[in-house]
Amino acid sequence: MIRKSMLFTLLCGSAFIFSAPAAAQESPAQQEPEQTEPVQSDAAADAAIAGAQPVDEAQARIELLQEQVTALQEALEQVKAGMVKATPSWKGAPEFADKDAGFTFKPRGRIQYDAGYVDNPDDALVTRNLGFNTRARRIRLGAEGTIPGGFGYKFEADFANAGVGFGDVILTYAPAGKPYSFTIGNHETFNGLEQITSSRFTSFTERAAFDDAFLNTRRIGLSAGLVNSAGTLRFNAGVFAAHSIDSSLDNDGWIGAARAVYSPLMGGNQLHFGLNFQHREFQSNNGAVANTSQGAPSTNQLARYRARPFSQLTDVRFVDTGSFAAKSDNIVGVEAAGIFKSLHVVAEGQYLRTDAYSRGDRFTAGDPLDAFPSATALVASGDPSFWGGYVEAGYFLTGETRGYKNGLWDRTKVLKPFSKGGWGAIQVNGRVDYLDLDSDKLKNAFTNNFTTGVSTPSVNLGRGGKQLGLLASLLWIPEDWMRFYLQYSHARITGGPQAAIVEPGTDPLDERTYGVNVVATRAQIDF
Repeated sequence: MIRKSMLFTLLCGSAFIFSAPAAAQESPAQQEPEQTEPVQSDAAADAAIAGAQPVDEAQARIELLQEQVTALQEALEQVKAGMVKATPSWKGAPEFADKDAGFTFKPRGRIQYDAGYVDNPDDALVTRNLGFNTRARRIRLGAEGTIPGGFGYKFEADFANAGVGFGDVILTYAPAGKPYSFTIGNHETFNGLEQITSSRFTSFTERAAFDDAFLNTRRIGLSAGLVNSAGTLRFNAGVFAAHSIDSSLDNDGWIGAARAVYSPLMGGNQLHFGLNFQHREFQSNNGAVANTSQGAPSTNQLARYRARPFSQLTDVRFVDTGSFAAKSDNIVGVEAAGIFKSLHVVAEGQYLRTDAYSRGDRFTAGDPLDAFPSATALVASGDPSFWGGYVEAGYFLTGETRGYKNGLWDRTKVLKPFSKGGWGAIQVNGRVDYLDLDSDKLKNAFTNNFTTGVSTPSVNLGRGGKQLGLLASLLWIPEDWMRFYLQYSHARITGGPQAAIVEPGTDPLDERTYGVNVVATRAQIDF
């Protein structure tokens, strides 16, 4: 029994030992074959990797080219910006500008050449300064520009008639976005619309007679300006010396001036309303050589108001107060204008009142009066006053609108320039101009001899005369920067210093009347 049990045990163990390896091995159907070739997914990955390498290289090259193109574009923009700064714009002359830095520069100038005929009434006056004449009215050359910080400059020298004069010679400060500005130098004393407007843009060859008579012009001074945000209300005021750029060493004459302008747009039409004022203290050395025999100071404060007959082709004045002793004067002016498409209308007037020395003032040695020349006109009493004004209308036959900017007349934009096959702009203008230099105060003036103390009535002084002008002009503006004028004016003179010669008789001098005809032309270019 034991033997059988042991034999059974041995047989079972053997069976277990031999069956374990067999069980550990799978059947051929279940066993995976041995991998002698690469797996298909690995081969695809390798192929993708191999194919991606040239794609990445091409993409890198594309990105590099894009970076180069971007760099070239930036360099090109810098070149373009430099070209813009170096290439001028044209406004009659080249204007160079670096707006980012704040620099601008532009040469400027004008040529005005006049020719015409001034009538010699009844051929009564013995003078070579009437009849046909030609004149270079203005030949100006200068420049204008700005520098960073809101500063600017402008200067013009006038070389007409074999001399050198000056137009605006100014330094300015006008910071961007601010309502205020300052000007120092030789500029107009805020003396009215037409006077301050550039001679390049006037309707007639000369300004109103009262501007000529009242000596409205540039002076050296300092002024300030204010303007509202809409640009419709502006105010300017300044203090000026009593002289322009010249050799004068005057240090006591001065001018205080102010101007206010309201210029609204109403229904598409430009309106203009203005007031101006000047107080002028006369300089002490504006007269002839003084009588200083008694040690008196050289004052010689004299006033004189006179005007040409609407043309600078002659120096003959048919209205002239002559010189008389005066300390100062005050001028008040009014302005009104409107632009209604091709039509413009304008009117201005000024009233002047002098503060004159009179016969009632003391004449003892050391008084200011003692320093006058030995024969000087004195009013009997009171202060002489004078006035003048004009009314004008103009119309563009070719559809343009008169230029207006910053409270002044400005350049007219030609719709069909001559250079582009058009005829340019054609404008007709008419004006009535009046100047009254008569004064009852001067009609009773005396000529005082300070050496002898004797006063005698003045024969012609005080009969400054009256001048009524009827004017018409035709303007052809072929290009924005060029103009041609043809003008006729008739001056009706009443009284004045030439009345006794032109109209001899027994009538009072201030009632004698005669006429003067003037035909004038101008060729003008500016830049």
